[in-house]
Amino acid sequence: MKNQAEHDAMVLEHQGLVRAIAWKIHRRLAGKVELDDLIAYGQLGLLEAIAAFDSTRNHKFTTYAWHRIRGAILDGLGRMTWFARAEFERGGYESGGSEPPATATKHRPARNEFDTTAVPDSGPGAAERAMRLELLAFLSDLVASLPEKEAALLRATFYEGRTLTEAARRVGISTPWASRLQTRTLADLRVALEKKGFR
Repeated sequence: MKNQAEHDAMVLEHQGLVRAIAWKIHRRLAGKVELDDLIAYGQLGLLEAIAAFDSTRNHKFTTYAWHRIRGAILDGLGRMTWFARAEFERGGYESGGSEPPATATKHRPARNEFDTTAVPDSGPGAAERAMRLELLAFLSDLVASLPEKEAALLRATFYEGRTLTEAARRVGISTPWASRLQTRTLADLRVALEKKGFR
């Protein structure tokens, strides 16, 4: 497990990679979404890559991170009603390609990750479901204990499916500052989860 100094150094070292991937995807979307939103989604992918990377498997980190960052950006876009990943991969959103439907809203409400009413308490996989519920409950408490702006950013982007630009406007800060604040907050949450024993 990496210590906090190593983790922070890797985050800083790979900011160029995040921006390069976000910029490449942004160009293909022909201005349909803010670049800062794509960068914010990419930051999540970078944090996931750093946490999950196994250096003993002789893989290059940048190659591994590239896939996680790109995937996180496309997953973030997937929460927007007009975006279809298959259409993107075919180049359908590039200049002259498909336009979002006129009736589409900019975002769709995200599924409530803390809604556990439909999870059975027995049967195959019950132990994993119980662990997931414990993790979600702990995470919910962590978010509730955050300062107001940090909590509002996470709720807007992850629970309500809003873009980072929309969330930043809601809390009254710039999108670049919201991106940095969200990245730092997610890193703090990761440390808290690891201390609790979640990996």
